[in-house]
Amino acid sequence: LAKPYGPHYEKNVMFLCNHNSCRSQMADGWLQQLRGKTSVGVASAGIVGGTAVKEGAITVMKEAGVDISSFTSDAMADFKPEDFDVVISCCGCGDKLDGDKEVWKKRPIFMDWNLDDPPAIDPGDLSAYRRVRDEVKVRVEELLRTLAKPYGPHYEKNVMFLCNHNSCRSQMADGWLQQLRGKTSVGVASAGIVGGTAVKEGAITVMKEAGVDISSFTSDAMADFKPEDFDVVISCCGCGDKLDGDKEVWKKRPIFMDWNLDDPPAIDPGDLSAYRRVRDEVKVRVEELLR
Repeated sequence: LAKPYGPHYEKNVMFLCNHNSCRSQMADGWLQQLRGKTSVGVASAGIVGGTAVKEGAITVMKEAGVDISSFTSDAMADFKPEDFDVVISCCGCGDKLDGDKEVWKKRPIFMDWNLDDPPAIDPGDLSAYRRVRDEVKVRVEELLRTLAKPYGPHYEKNVMFLCNHNSCRSQMADGWLQQLRGKTSVGVASAGIVGGTAVKEGAITVMKEAGVDISSFTSDAMADFKPEDFDVVISCCGCGDKLDGDKEVWKKRPIFMDWNLDDPPAIDPGDLSAYRRVRDEVKVRVEELLR
């Protein structure tokens, strides 16, 4: 558990460079500094092998409040690619990941940041180190924002739940999937075909009774998402016929289903019984989906 990466994190990132001496070390340091309570593990390594951490990198990172003086310069060969969800080449050296090393490029997310090499270009005043340090910080912040999303390329599969207004049934389904997925690599989002309005108080109340807090969920419009980001699209409300014209692409994802659930706000007698019944039906459907 003391390791900065591993199965005790939801996601793990590997930063690669030729020798794990500068850029990958900065990225490693920034991620450890910036991740906060986000469950993202991190390591860094050299594709060719480890040498030593550059003094210039240590100095400029310390100026920014990040101590990497105790970091070791390690070889990629000492790590297993399957331990990482995200692999980032910091130096434009992705073409060196060929042959038996190509497996590193086949992790769920692979990026090549192609950062300048400070030791090669610095004029002696550490200005190149500082510039690259700041560029790396921006890239790491962007990466953490991506990994914090409940759906995206950091998941093996992604599910979109649709409803007319993303106010009740699709919100329940979204909440259940986030609650029930455990360590299954399934991302999820929900949206309104017509548009977003607000999450119904009845839905919030009955989901809270079941131990699922959706009070912070936002009601979003389908137009704010891209269909190609999702493998599974589920219409919760029998409104698949509204996915016509330029919206029809949503029905052409690998899996499309129409659950045709009753609409609690329209039929509830005032005691939340319809909300509870649909809540429980949605749970069963989500459990089946995850199986």
